[in-house]
Amino acid sequence: MSSQVPNGSQRVSVAVVGICSAKHIERCLRSLELQQGAPAFDVVVAYDPHLQGVDEVAKRFPTVRFVSNAGQRNPLELASRALKEATGDVLCLTEDHCVARPDWVKTLVKAHETPGRSVIGGVVEIADGASATDWAFYFVDFFRYARPAPRGGSPTLTVCNVSYKREQLAAIRDVWEVYFHETAINDALRQRFGELVLEPDAEVTMGRHVEFGHAIYERYAFGRLFGCTRLLFVPEKRLFYCLFAPALPVMLLGRMAQKAFRSPRLTRAFLRSLFPLTTMVLWWSWGEWLGYVTKKHPKSLIVAPEIRAAQRASS
Repeated sequence: MSSQVPNGSQRVSVAVVGICSAKHIERCLRSLELQQGAPAFDVVVAYDPHLQGVDEVAKRFPTVRFVSNAGQRNPLELASRALKEATGDVLCLTEDHCVARPDWVKTLVKAHETPGRSVIGGVVEIADGASATDWAFYFVDFFRYARPAPRGGSPTLTVCNVSYKREQLAAIRDVWEVYFHETAINDALRQRFGELVLEPDAEVTMGRHVEFGHAIYERYAFGRLFGCTRLLFVPEKRLFYCLFAPALPVMLLGRMAQKAFRSPRLTRAFLRSLFPLTTMVLWWSWGEWLGYVTKKHPKSLIVAPEIRAAQRASS
């Protein structure tokens, strides 16, 4: 990682959203240190001020900029802040629980050289040793981005593995000034600048291991945050979302099953995790519906804590 960029070349920044823990942030930054064949890039971490130990991590990464504001905690606010702080012409975005493959930055930057594209994203894999709960947690967020994933146009991309052109984001800054709602941002960019593209060679690995109860609450809270924030961008659709949100569990599980049955590996994981997955989908859907109905954030937005290694070893 370096902030020294050769004259005349394209500047690149990596923005990291720190929501899980100092340990996750450090692991993510270590993977960025190991990038190969990438242009020089700078890194900024926008993190939840309630996380403990981030100051110590910052000392070990003196070239990385760490930013935090009191009261700015949820992932949508932090993603917006991270991209505001990033200075590159190409902006790569991820979250702290993700570990980037050594060619991640190189692949995303190169993919932007093809004209007619607005946003480039990649796949998300799951760390080895995943439990049924881990797989359920993974499916809820990332089933669309699991391998096998075809290269080309995509209706959605994940904030955990995505890259933007600064000039294009600047043109729609009013859309993400406060909250970086990826659906609204990507739709706005698609309409103005070209298709969203999934590049399967750009890979990160999710490294979260959480307890079932914690995962349930996080899914509910994030679903409610998603719902009420979505209405900021499409308030005219509130009635539609309120009426049809109860169908979300069937729709989401159907989409996940369709994806899972394309791969023996995913099929086994899907069936193994079906009980915790169904429960998480139900709670996410309940939260999303309440977000549409009440237009209010959850009372508490706490990211599920990591299970201790000793707990996992004894399970």
